[in-house]
Amino acid sequence: MYAVKPFVKEKIKEKDRTCRVLALVGDTQVGLWVVRNLAMNGLTVHSIVKSKYGQPAHSRYSASAWVMETPTHSPEFIDEIKELAQLLDVGSIMPVAEAYHNVLIDVRDQFEPDVHLFSPARECFDKATDKDYMQALCRELGVPVAKGMRLDEFMSDKTALKFPLVFRTRRQNISGGQAPWKAAYAEDEVQLQKVHEQVRDFADNIIVQEYCPGAEDHVQVMMHKGEPFMVGDYIGEHHMPLAGGVTTQRISCHHQPLIDDAVKLFKAIGYEGLGGVQYHYDPETDEYIFLEINPRFIGGTPTLIMAGFNTSFLFWQSHFEPEKMKKTTYRLGLRSRILGGDANWMIGMIRGDQLPPGQKRLGKIETMLRFLWNSFPWTKDDSFMWRDPKPFFVDFIQMAKKLGAQRHDIIGNPESQDSKS
Repeated sequence: MYAVKPFVKEKIKEKDRTCRVLALVGDTQVGLWVVRNLAMNGLTVHSIVKSKYGQPAHSRYSASAWVMETPTHSPEFIDEIKELAQLLDVGSIMPVAEAYHNVLIDVRDQFEPDVHLFSPARECFDKATDKDYMQALCRELGVPVAKGMRLDEFMSDKTALKFPLVFRTRRQNISGGQAPWKAAYAEDEVQLQKVHEQVRDFADNIIVQEYCPGAEDHVQVMMHKGEPFMVGDYIGEHHMPLAGGVTTQRISCHHQPLIDDAVKLFKAIGYEGLGGVQYHYDPETDEYIFLEINPRFIGGTPTLIMAGFNTSFLFWQSHFEPEKMKKTTYRLGLRSRILGGDANWMIGMIRGDQLPPGQKRLGKIETMLRFLWNSFPWTKDDSFMWRDPKPFFVDFIQMAKKLGAQRHDIIGNPESQDSKS
């Protein structure tokens, strides 16, 4: 490991070690806001980033920033984390991405009880990330879900589902067998065969469902002692890739039926801590279907925190000072975006990238005007903050280099970045 922002002890007031957090946050705005939210509430945060360009590494709210020199799934990675936790004398470790959780959960006993790990229990994590299990649970609990099955099963009986179809990876946290896209679509037999060719060797790890129209609605829940302590949700307005990817522009909202079903699912699997549920929601009909559970901070974390949901600080409090946890007002209608990601959305819309079935393509002028309209102060930026401007400018330079890319990881998935190293 090596420091990209060295730890200067003299500049930091000494505190109880429980107030020192080692946050595995990656390079992007999700981790940046995890760090900001913790530090703005009085904690000392040491960040683990993927590179010297990581946004949290340039934030005034990171007491230090470090890069691990070994891949996430290697035994040496755990040794580096243990060494760093001891060096900085932290009281807890807070991972952001599923890949970090998946690795650290298995070695929890090497840290706890001395250093608390903010990761779900293995059983809950595995249930939450198993789409087959969650689909069956939804049907059992009466949560709306699209009709679907494994792709290998469907290819043996193509009459079981009706076009259009949507495809997603069934289980992300297994070795190999991940699709090269977050979602793919087929509106006829030709497109079905094309998708199948891409994932033929691991079709048993691809789930195919009948496509339901609508926008992505994400619900983040802070489960504490079996009950929802606080909830925030938002609708994804723009995505990159257009056919299904990271939300590059979002608006905070409140849809009680979706929240109720999210809580119902978390209770059913005994989930504690911070987790998200993703739906497809049709605002015209008010109908929705369950898509997946994300046992982590979700991609719209900047929107959630700016709207008033102190996700990472509440998560920390839930273990160290639960008696001080406070609910805050969640502001509806707050819009924020990833500037570079939304620029890619604009370019993708103009050049004719694939859209989900039934979605209307905007004209070139309308697309550019919408992008420019949201460049004014009524749309927040996911990185920029007057008190902490440097991460935005560092990210702006990096995003400019990637501008026009049809696929790049906007939220900093450690698995994809490890595969590039």
